[in-house]
Amino acid sequence: DMLKKGADKLINKGMLGVNFINASAENLPFVDNSFDYYTVSFGIRNFTNIKLALKEANRVLKKGGKFLCLEFSKPQGVL
Repeated sequence: DMLKKGADKLINKGMLGVNFINASAENLPFVDNSFDYYTVSFGIRNFTNIKLALKEANRVLKKGGKFLCLEFSKPQGVL
């Protein structure tokens, strides 16, 4: 439902060509080195396996890519 609402908002603002993908952060459906940026906001707390999700984020980032994270919790024993 959240993806549908987000898509509707973008369409209403005339922003076309944005793809929404529903996927597990621990198993992303993208090839290695696909993105310049990977962002997550208040979502790490919802990852089932934080270590695996961060490994996947690193896998899909291009060399020199940026991982942008907005969280207030402090990871413990993850890195």
